[in-house]
Amino acid sequence: MNQLYQAKLLEQAKQPHGAGAVPRGTEDAEAINPGCGDEIRIKLAWTPEGTLEGLVHELHGCAVSAASASLAAKRLEGRTRKEIEAISAAFAARLGRSGFEEEWGDFQIFNGIERYPARIHCARLVWQALAQALARENQAGEVTP
Repeated sequence: MNQLYQAKLLEQAKQPHGAGAVPRGTEDAEAINPGCGDEIRIKLAWTPEGTLEGLVHELHGCAVSAASASLAAKRLEGRTRKEIEAISAAFAARLGRSGFEEEWGDFQIFNGIERYPARIHCARLVWQALAQALARENQAGEVTP
């Protein structure tokens, strides 16, 4: 397990980008990992131009969940909804499978996570909440570019 908790992962977890208070009832989505009890609430802020201004997350969970939420918040800022959906799909295709190439930068900390199947769910948590938030926006008719 020590390889998983490498310095870069812990660095992301200790000072997660986008971390903040998301009081219950104000979240755009919430996800829970039933395996370990990690939970996250997220709030998305969009610019008038339709790009993501910020992803705020309130997380009660492990370092893997915190690092994933931090990296997602960084990578998705300034992106359109379509770009976010493409990045989410690419993340899902790589996590625990083909791995993250150099252009994914710090996401490479998740290479090798397949050796710890329970931790894959932790890394997916923020992405699950994000998918729920985007689906709710679609249902509400709040179509963001």
